[in-house]
Amino acid sequence: MEIIRALIVDDEVQARKGIRALLARDAEIKVIGECSDGGQAIAEIEQTNPDLIFLDIQMPEKNGFEVLRALDLQRPPTVIFITAYDNFALQAFEVCALDYLLKPFSDERFYQALARAKAVHRQRHAHQFSERLLSLIENYRRLESPTKPETLPQAAESLKRFFVKTGGEVHFVAVDEVDWLEALGYYTKIHTGKKSHLLRGNLGSLEAQLDAKKFVRIHRSMVVNLSRVKSLKNWFHGECFVVLEDGTELKVSRSHRKELEARLEKFA
Repeated sequence: MEIIRALIVDDEVQARKGIRALLARDAEIKVIGECSDGGQAIAEIEQTNPDLIFLDIQMPEKNGFEVLRALDLQRPPTVIFITAYDNFALQAFEVCALDYLLKPFSDERFYQALARAKAVHRQRHAHQFSERLLSLIENYRRLESPTKPETLPQAAESLKRFFVKTGGEVHFVAVDEVDWLEALGYYTKIHTGKKSHLLRGNLGSLEAQLDAKKFVRIHRSMVVNLSRVKSLKNWFHGECFVVLEDGTELKVSRSHRKELEARLEKFA
């Protein structure tokens, strides 16, 4: 039985105790910590990288949405939002929350959300295992039958334009017109000046189709067009922001800063 590591983030002591008590009944769940505010949550998540987070929305310092946007994890956790207000529901799912529990919730509703989280975790784990296995097989084949340099396939041509469906119509948006791309769960929002368009498909799959010389990832949830970068603005603790031509400022994660700076030096 695989243990799922869970983190509880809520500024109310009784709420944390209640969630911990409910989780204690499930042998597959191990609570690895509790946090009472957004700042503490960010540090704890980056250090422990939990599998599952029960995340309150309204908290001191940073709210639940700000916590998730501040993270830069290679393996993002499954998130179940918990709040006393139902007006955050749409925004919760836009940042890829698995479920949304409205206080006060019943034990039945809680375990329903937990069951979904466990199922998603198993699917992710199986998918990651399959990817590793396919990679090992491919590497083995290359060692057994090395390919001569002249026979290597040509790189696929990069994407030239996006197909955007709006109101039953299909519009075309040139890739060169895009300022930056933003991950929104299973969708990607492309920003072009004052306009934005929502596309079905995750950011990783779209990034793979873009010209790597022109587009670079600056955060787990953002890819920027290098031709739109006006400057970099330093911030605290080694962090910085990208400033685009239109004045938009985007946070650059520490793990992507060196790559961004190197790419900007070579970009012409």
